[in-house]
Amino acid sequence: MINIKKFILGAFAIGMMASCTKDLSDLNVDPNNSPSANPAQVLSSAEAFMAYTLDGQFNQRSALWAQYWTWGPGVAIGNIERYVSDGTDYDNGWSRLYNGALADLDFVEKSDAKVHAGIAKILKAYIFQSLVDHFGDVPFSEALKGASDGIFAPKYDDDQAIYDALIPLINDGIALLGSNGTVGTEDFIFQGNTDKWEKFANSLKLRILMRQSNFKDVSSDVKALISSGNFIESAGDMATMPFTGVSGSENPMYALFERSLGNFYVASGTSMNLLQDLNDPRLPKLYNLATASNSYVSIPQGGIDFEPFTNTKANYSLPTALTYGKANPVIFMSNWEVWFLRAEAAARFNTADDIASSFASAVTASFESMGLSNANDYLATLNYNNASASDKIKLIAIQKWISMNGTQEDESWIESRRMNTSSNSMFYDVNEGVFKKPLVSVLGDGVHPSIWLYPQTEMSLNGSAPAQRKLTERVFWDN
Repeated sequence: MINIKKFILGAFAIGMMASCTKDLSDLNVDPNNSPSANPAQVLSSAEAFMAYTLDGQFNQRSALWAQYWTWGPGVAIGNIERYVSDGTDYDNGWSRLYNGALADLDFVEKSDAKVHAGIAKILKAYIFQSLVDHFGDVPFSEALKGASDGIFAPKYDDDQAIYDALIPLINDGIALLGSNGTVGTEDFIFQGNTDKWEKFANSLKLRILMRQSNFKDVSSDVKALISSGNFIESAGDMATMPFTGVSGSENPMYALFERSLGNFYVASGTSMNLLQDLNDPRLPKLYNLATASNSYVSIPQGGIDFEPFTNTKANYSLPTALTYGKANPVIFMSNWEVWFLRAEAAARFNTADDIASSFASAVTASFESMGLSNANDYLATLNYNNASASDKIKLIAIQKWISMNGTQEDESWIESRRMNTSSNSMFYDVNEGVFKKPLVSVLGDGVHPSIWLYPQTEMSLNGSAPAQRKLTERVFWDN
């Protein structure tokens, strides 16, 4: 396991300074004027920023909004779970991606280190997709221009237009991977393995296309991509950021929680009830038995204020070490995610992939990631092969949601929005949907957040920022 203490601590310190920025020019720093940085060091910094932002900021919020966890004893229910937000809630994540990761990647992309530059392009596409998925329209074409170009208030580009630019950006990155030069352990994700970077790039293109599929016809592009192959398929192909668990190299969510109140979340009834209904063998891998009763006990989403005042954590099921641990990696893209995307593509577009085997590969990959070997028995209970076309999509959506519990919470929240359509309301339906209204939600029945608010720093400092929106507005691909 590589030692990333130096870079993680540096990135975290920079991120904390960025969150306290008072002057707009500080948000438009030109990294190309650095007198000492080199592409290898800066790539390390960018990947560290990404990992801390994804797990410490995005996954933390989405663990609640995807209804895996809920507030537990010892604290009153917080604003996040009540669906109460203001712009300041999103300042840090935005700043760490723009002023941290993207600024670093822009420096690497413009350097003479071509292989590093190829990786930077692929990661920039990953970040900009994430920004659109959370915020909709964001700065893109004028982002990162800084003082050198005199752009201190970058315009906000149309979210669909940004998506259209991402696959060309990825293709440019893939083309550079074969350049002269080498990348080593400064690349925390793949340690310079360009074959794995290409698999990640192709898998990311598939994710982008499937998001666009709600809005336009991408069937021919998806078929061509699937036919070309070369995706993340095995655990060894996964795009992850490793952590050793020692001080300075702890999983970001774990480190942030343990330096304050610890993890005060417990099992959400939304998730646990469905796992129990399905007799899902992954239940004990995701939640511990409540020590007071030696049984599984959850709390309805957002319902801690309605639980007995005298109850303690011992009365409820807590997240396991598999989902909350100091040495857990941050997962940028998993093999089960990619197999689920391929299963959906096969079901919807009749690609070269076999529909049944792709779905089975996805569920099996999820089981194997948890140390389970009985996926075939479980798959038989789902009866996927005999399901109707619409029921196949429902099974894919639900199984993907289960597989991302404690591993890719933010991606799960995004995909639940995409796969919850007006004609197939599998997550938000008041009576039959998976997600339940938090008991003290400020939104109505069957209404859940579908976008993030713009950061307050943008509202205050960027004259090009649009008006603030509501949590129920949507990005372009969200039907």
